[in-house]
Amino acid sequence: MNQLELHQLRCLVMLAEELNFGRAATRLHMSQPPLTRIVAEAERIVGVRLFERTTRRVSLTPVGEVLITEARTLLTRLDSAADTVRTAIRQQAGQLRLVYTPLALQTVVPQIVSQLRQSEHVVAVDLVEMTGDAQKEQLCRGDGVMGFCDEPLTGDGLESVLLHREPLRILVTENHPHANNDTFAFAGLARETIILHERDEYPRYYDRVIGACKASGLAPQIHHRAPRQNCLALVTAGVGVLLIPANFLFSNIAGLRVLPISDAPESLCAEVWAVFPPDNRSPFGKILRRIVRAIAL
Repeated sequence: MNQLELHQLRCLVMLAEELNFGRAATRLHMSQPPLTRIVAEAERIVGVRLFERTTRRVSLTPVGEVLITEARTLLTRLDSAADTVRTAIRQQAGQLRLVYTPLALQTVVPQIVSQLRQSEHVVAVDLVEMTGDAQKEQLCRGDGVMGFCDEPLTGDGLESVLLHREPLRILVTENHPHANNDTFAFAGLARETIILHERDEYPRYYDRVIGACKASGLAPQIHHRAPRQNCLALVTAGVGVLLIPANFLFSNIAGLRVLPISDAPESLCAEVWAVFPPDNRSPFGKILRRIVRAIAL
C-alpha cells in the first residue's frame, strides 16, 4: 500500500480531534490497538511522523497539521458528493416530496398523486403540509419537487399555475337565525362578525374577504383569531361566523351548519395553485408539469 485510503484519513482526523487514542477508538467503534496500527501505517506511507506521542499526551506535528487540514477538506467534499448521489438515487428510485396547504389536499392533490403513482418512475410520494411561506422557503432550497398553495408564490424563480377555484360558504351555529335557510344572502354579512386569521397568516384569503365586503359597501365586524384559537370552537361558542371553501365540509359536525352564499361576488372564493420550484429539471418535475398543465384552469 503506497497511498492513504479513506478509512485511514477518517481515523487520523478523529485522532486529531480527540488527541487521545482511547476516545478516538471509541468514537470509531474499534479497540485501541487497530487504531494504533492504522496511524503507524499512515506514517509509514507518508514517511514522517504525524503525531507526537508520549505516555501523557498526543499532539499533531507540523506536517500532521497540514495533512489533517487537507484530509478534512477532502472528506467534507466526499461526504457532500455522497449526499448528492443519495438524493439522485432517491429520485431515480421514484421517491417524491410534495408540500401542500389543507385545501389543496381536499381538492387537487389526491388526483395528482393518483396519476403520479401510475407513472413507472414514481414509487413513493411523501406529502407534507405547510403554509405558503414555508413552502416558498422549502421550494427555493430544493427540498420539494412541487408545492400546492392557496395563493400564487412569486419571486426567486418560482412559477405558479392556477388549478382550482371554488366559492366560499358560511359556517354558522345551528341556532343562528338563518341556519335553516337554503342559502345565506351575501348582504347579510353586514350584520355578522366574521372570524379571520391575522392577515400575515393567509394574506390572499384575508384580502379576498375584506375586499369583497368593501367593494359591496359592507362593513361587518371582524374577530381576529388568536394564534392558538380554534376557528370551529369560536363559531360553536357564538363568537362569529366563518367563511370557508366549499370543500371544507363541516356539515357533519354537531351544532354547525354550512350554507351557500347567494349573490356573492366571484372574488369571494378560494383557490389552489401549483408552484414549481426554480430550475426544476428532474424527471419528476417534467411528469408533474405535464399532469398539472392538463388540469390547470
